[in-house]
Amino acid sequence: MSCNLQKCCYKILNEYFGDIVARVGDALFQKGLNPLKVICAHTKLPHSKVSEALAVLVQHNLVTWEEWRPQIPGYTLLHDRILLILRFPRYVYLVREQYGEEGEMVVDVLLKEGQATASSIIITSCIKLYEAATDESAVAKGGLEQKHIIVRNHLLKLIENEFIQRCPSPQDSNVPVPVLSIKEDQLYSLPSELLDLKALQQEIQLRRAGNTKPAVTHPDAQIYWRVNYDRFHIEFRDSEIRNCVVRRVDPLAGECLGAMLKVSYTRSDPWASSMNVVTASEIRDQLKDLKYLDQYLKILEDDSGGCVQKVGDAGGGQYRLNMANAYETMTHTLTDNIVQERFGSKAARIFRLIRKHRMMEQDQIGELSMIGKKEANLLSYRLLHDNFLRIHEQRKTLAPSPANKIIYLFHVDMNSVVRMILEWCYKGLYNLMVQREMRANYNRRLLEKRTRVDTIVENLKQSGGSEEQIQEVEEMVTPSERSLVEQVLTTQDKLFDAETGLDDTVFILQMYLYYQMQKE
Repeated sequence: MSCNLQKCCYKILNEYFGDIVARVGDALFQKGLNPLKVICAHTKLPHSKVSEALAVLVQHNLVTWEEWRPQIPGYTLLHDRILLILRFPRYVYLVREQYGEEGEMVVDVLLKEGQATASSIIITSCIKLYEAATDESAVAKGGLEQKHIIVRNHLLKLIENEFIQRCPSPQDSNVPVPVLSIKEDQLYSLPSELLDLKALQQEIQLRRAGNTKPAVTHPDAQIYWRVNYDRFHIEFRDSEIRNCVVRRVDPLAGECLGAMLKVSYTRSDPWASSMNVVTASEIRDQLKDLKYLDQYLKILEDDSGGCVQKVGDAGGGQYRLNMANAYETMTHTLTDNIVQERFGSKAARIFRLIRKHRMMEQDQIGELSMIGKKEANLLSYRLLHDNFLRIHEQRKTLAPSPANKIIYLFHVDMNSVVRMILEWCYKGLYNLMVQREMRANYNRRLLEKRTRVDTIVENLKQSGGSEEQIQEVEEMVTPSERSLVEQVLTTQDKLFDAETGLDDTVFILQMYLYYQMQKE
């Protein structure tokens, strides 16, 4: 944990939950496991405010608790989960691509709620879908009586495919510090008797009629669900590898790799660094229309960066997927590009050379990189100064000897380099969020004016206002103001895209460190 990560987490909590929750989260980040009284003393906030902030963090799966002292709970912040808030748009987009609008709405509601019952998810999703419909005919087409059933079916699909999981419940709610647990067979199962379709339909109708708190009871009132982030990350991980293969070979090679992943998941742990063996005949069953499968498998074996490994000839050829090698290759390419952008192509050549040979003497660097000795020494020490390289001292003999008998070897500590780049990413994310907030605050009055004008125009169009009235309202925003608003919104979009790109980099580096820890 670092200062940059702390500032980034504070900024995210402040943007999404407000200042009080951010201060409580910052105190937990600094102090670690601590009880309520210590958090109150550190933040100098009232007991009630800290309790409400902790309830919000627990509701959104950002804080866990355990027994700190006998009968006194201590709270711990899950800072990695806070960074996942930046990926919420990617989660929603992924579900929309695979499950359509109803599935997207289910995940969107659950991400905003943190934890919710299945009945609450279905009701809220249905109401939002009705509100999003453009006209009454669209609502009627979806079927007023059938909409909650459609949403229910999409929810069951998401649970079945492990995108949504059941929250653990307390073993004994009467103890001061309850312990949460759940049986494995209950994690991804929603019994049909827990959903009363008539009660769901009745509450939806009452909500649409304007009754915000209808007195309708549901059988699943004590069973809560949450998003399974790991399942989404498996999809992102596979997508990154497939995209690399598509860029390196062609789309058909990406389909071939996707089929190998699909077969591997039936017999392997999805998070294993090395999958179990799959045969060419099993891959052919998944891709019946793909010609030249053997040639594509040969290309993947040679050009996938160690991701696809041939281990035998039975069944037309036996292949194993190695995720650790795939992300190692991706991380090496990423670090090479960073070195090239910061120091130039010659420095990137030296960096690759030293990483490949593991350890090199200073004289060898200039000779093998085909760069002048003086320039090679200068670039090597620049990389050393910026912590991309390290020096290892090696004595020629074990006996005490003068200094000229010591060999200085340059080498690359990839784990340290990756952690350093991660720190840069956290700092970049924080700076982007600060810049986005600053620009929004600086142009707030203009943006609010544009929003008010657009709202009035929309209301006039719905109420049948004349063209002259609409034009008169639109002229309240001058052409120069309109141009400035467009410029501000374009800049905001670019900053948001930059945040998304940085988060992609963070994901690749975190996956690399995860697989390196498995090796150790």
